[in-house]
Amino acid sequence: MEMLKRFFNKFTVLILLIIVIAYFGFTAPGFMTIDNGMSLLRQIAVLGILSTGFSMVMIGGGLDLSISSQLSLVSCATAMLIVNGVPSVLACIIGVLIAVLISAFNGFAIVSTGMPAMICTLAMQQVLQGVVYIFTGASPVYGLPNGIKLIGQGYILGIVPIPIIIMIVIFLIGAFILNRTYLGRYFYAVGSNEEATRLSGLSSKKIMILSYVINGIFVGLASIVLMSRIASGQPTAGQGYEMDVITACVVGGVAFSGGKGKMLGVVQGVLVMGVLSNGLGVKGVDSYTQLLCKGVVLILVVSIDCLREKRAKSQKMVISHESKKVENQKEGAVR
Repeated sequence: MEMLKRFFNKFTVLILLIIVIAYFGFTAPGFMTIDNGMSLLRQIAVLGILSTGFSMVMIGGGLDLSISSQLSLVSCATAMLIVNGVPSVLACIIGVLIAVLISAFNGFAIVSTGMPAMICTLAMQQVLQGVVYIFTGASPVYGLPNGIKLIGQGYILGIVPIPIIIMIVIFLIGAFILNRTYLGRYFYAVGSNEEATRLSGLSSKKIMILSYVINGIFVGLASIVLMSRIASGQPTAGQGYEMDVITACVVGGVAFSGGKGKMLGVVQGVLVMGVLSNGLGVKGVDSYTQLLCKGVVLILVVSIDCLREKRAKSQKMVISHESKKVENQKEGAVR
């Protein structure tokens, strides 16, 4: 029984993914096709790139609700630069730098003021959305050259969509940072116990800011892919992405409290969200019902995560109490 419990705990997300795929495979005609599979992977490319950077922020104990507005702002700003004659490569670099600067500011504001990350980034979300509406006049930016459209619409060897390749590369980079670098270990350390990390001689504030900076890089890249895919800069392009990203990360095992999560789990969480959205779309479910389903999934997953954390703390307290009891008994025997 204990072995079965460990198996389900280890492969919960994978089992959920298989169940969701099986459900839509039987109930949604056209879901289990190669064309729809490629379409699904193309659709989740932006979500996957965003979730990679966001998971590092969450593992480090942070949160960034402004990524949706950053996505809209950077895609519109980059599109506007390209349309006004700035070379595409330079415009894309500027777009990524804009996202990095915004994310770095978020991190700096949080660690320097002690402001809750949710409040700070929620306020930034509103600010950036207002900025993008002002400088675009709430109108889409059209007129992108065909060359830049290849990033979001092109294929490798005429088979594999380029956004899928970009997403896979980003996943590998994210896994390398978390598993093979000191920086990744520092993210886990800060998220697990910020005070202990500080006392060990590491600058927990600098580490947290770095997690936001890396997140900004991935937000910038995701913005370019999104802009290229829809062939324009849309002021509302990023709306709703923050909730999808949070859900994908939490489904993938990244703890809200920080210090816990793996890139493989994040990949599985992204696939779960992608299959859910795609399957509901294939079944003809309207967008409002899709929002309802995603919200229910988020509530369930967060509830399960919180219950697990609560149970783990209770077990630690019991073990600690038993250890102290044994030590007291030993001391009494010695006396």
